[in-house]
Parts: sequence; C-alpha cells; structure tokens
Amino acid sequence: MTVLARRPNDLFRERFQFDYNHAQLTADETVKLIDATRAGRITRAYYVNPTGLAEDATNFFAVQLLKGATVVASYSTDSAGAGTNSIAADTFTELTLSATDADRVFAAGDDLSFKADEGGTATLPPGRLIVEGYYL
Repeated sequence: MTVLARRPNDLFRERFQFDYNHAQLTADETVKLIDATRAGRITRAYYVNPTGLAEDATNFFAVQLLKGATVVASYSTDSAGAGTNSIAADTFTELTLSATDADRVFAAGDDLSFKADEGGTATLPPGRLIVEGYYL
C-alpha cells in the first residue's frame, strides 16, 4: 500500500493536539494553556462554540492563541473587519494563523495562552479552542 502525503516528512513528525474549554465569558480573560517542554510549530487552530456568536461592531469577542504576548492565531466577531465574522453554532471556525512563520514556532519554555478579548458588553457562550501542530 502506498501512502501519499502532501509533504513526505509529515509522515515522520510527532504531532500534538491540545484543547481548552472555557465557561461563559462576560469580560476579558487570559488563561495559560501550556508551558512548552519541547519546541514545536502550530499548524492549525480552530474554535467551536455550541451556541455561536453573531458579529457586531460594538459588542464582540476576539479569540486568540498567544505565545507570550505574540498573537499566534486569532478570530474576531467584530463586524468592522472584512468578511463574515460570526461564529456559527456547532461549527468549527478556523482561526487566522499569523502570517509570520516565526510567530507560529515556539521554543521549550514558551508559554501558550488562550485570550478572549471583549469589546463592548458581549457575552461569549462556553466554547472550545483546539490547537494542532508538530514538534521540531
């Protein structure tokens, strides 16, 4: 049997996945997820919320994955941005990864955190952030 991969080296990489479930949020919140013990690269981050959240120009949430103070991935329901910014109920929503590859790479000892940044008086229903990648 032949196994084809987009990048052949991906077959030999040790992959990781971790997730974070948060309660309902009505204010900013930052939670440390991991203190990395090995270097790695984030390849995907997505968010799912059973209730969803409509886009709005004044009452919104930005969901972010941080490496220290650097934004690795983000998604915002601020309708002032481009495109559709709502979070559909029970739908996996891809976070936008940083365009800078160095931002997506972390070293042993780096902290990775979940940040929910509230705009206005929005309420973010309970949801989950899922992060995938591989060790270097």
